[in-house]
Amino acid sequence: MQDLIDYVRERGWGLKYDRLGRRNGEYSRGLIKLTDRRLTAFTLRMTLAHEIGHAHHDHPWTDDPVVWKRHEREADIFAALLLISAEEYARAERIVGGHQGAIAKELNVTEKYVLLWRENYVHPRARLRHLRAV
Repeated sequence: MQDLIDYVRERGWGLKYDRLGRRNGEYSRGLIKLTDRRLTAFTLRMTLAHEIGHAHHDHPWTDDPVVWKRHEREADIFAALLLISAEEYARAERIVGGHQGAIAKELNVTEKYVLLWRENYVHPRARLRHLRAV
């Protein structure tokens, strides 16, 4: 968790605990808020990573359900790529095999983030090949 807090501070975003009703977190104009309710360390970490995704994209608040859904997906993808490194993923896969749930448990992330990581991770060498072809 401290690594995520450091990530937030290094980028100059604010971080505070607040009463958020039923929400676990929110982002607005450079400030990430996490709920002041007692959450498990796991839920707090997933929430902070997700809100970092919103901060990274500087998503504004929206009532438009189409835009909201796109913002949520972008924040989740960023969180997955932030929380899972290629090395950690490979190690987890060697230990537990290819089962998404087992990998998620080994990496201490949600299954959704494992799926998003698989869908969106591009190996640096593949990026280089693409750049050379352009």
